[in-house]
Amino acid sequence: MQPLRDAELGASTFFASPLPHDVCGSNGLPLTPNSIKILGRFQILKTITHPRLCQYVDISRGKHERLVIVAEHYEKSLKDLLKQGKPVSPEKVLQVAYEVLEGLEFMNKHGMVHRALSPNNVLLDREGKVKLAKFGLYHMTDHGADVDFPIGYPSYLPPEVIAQGCFYSTEPSIIEAPLPSGPKTDVWSLGVLLFELCVGRQILQNIDISERMKFIITLGCMDDIITVLAEEHGCLDTIKELPENVQALLRKCLTFLPSKRLPTIFKLTNQEIIQSKPPICTLPKYSHVSDPHRSPALESA
Repeated sequence: MQPLRDAELGASTFFASPLPHDVCGSNGLPLTPNSIKILGRFQILKTITHPRLCQYVDISRGKHERLVIVAEHYEKSLKDLLKQGKPVSPEKVLQVAYEVLEGLEFMNKHGMVHRALSPNNVLLDREGKVKLAKFGLYHMTDHGADVDFPIGYPSYLPPEVIAQGCFYSTEPSIIEAPLPSGPKTDVWSLGVLLFELCVGRQILQNIDISERMKFIITLGCMDDIITVLAEEHGCLDTIKELPENVQALLRKCLTFLPSKRLPTIFKLTNQEIIQSKPPICTLPKYSHVSDPHRSPALESA
């Protein structure tokens, strides 16, 4: 583990899904508690270090499937920028985009997807650099299969994830989980975050959760998602005033078809950030650590 330097330690807690006491596995032995499975998957997360990721430190398992996770933490986040109630400069938007994509690229190379990007989970260190928090929650819970709560925030999830929903089997010991999300899920989430920074406020906050989900799904019928979002929130003029490269970046992230979204491996030099030149992106194939149990849907997403 790398030294945390000026970082603080933060703790978060959640409960794993409890298993029935009278059910055994196919081998006739008791089922392994989900909290034990999560604890096992967490071990690899402690070995993952990157300047754009909040380092995981330790995990503790308590009673009734409770887990407590300790990780690197910073007080400031993108939520604080949005609380100022004014648009963030295009240069800062590009910086955030570049640094978030740096973290996502590293995760993808390790076969991981964040799935829970939100203003609260994109932290900022003392130098204003991005640090992605809770990046391993989706991985350690087996894509959400080992917990009873959804991984991710509805306002930041793409249409294909919301359309999948969550399906439960009639057999209480078996849960039919949707196919795992791929890297392009995080690209959509990033697009929503960047849109919010550009307009200076969070979106889709004034409607209830069911209407919010319906609205996101209907975005698939729209030719220009950015314009629809801007008109819905009365900020079309603000979006039109953005530099062309920032508008292009938003459209590349907020595209209905995952295959047409911006690749997570994104080349943007510091000089281009400062001068707000059009970003340059490459189109490599998604790479990950070999995993015989990995779903092919993750590669095609």
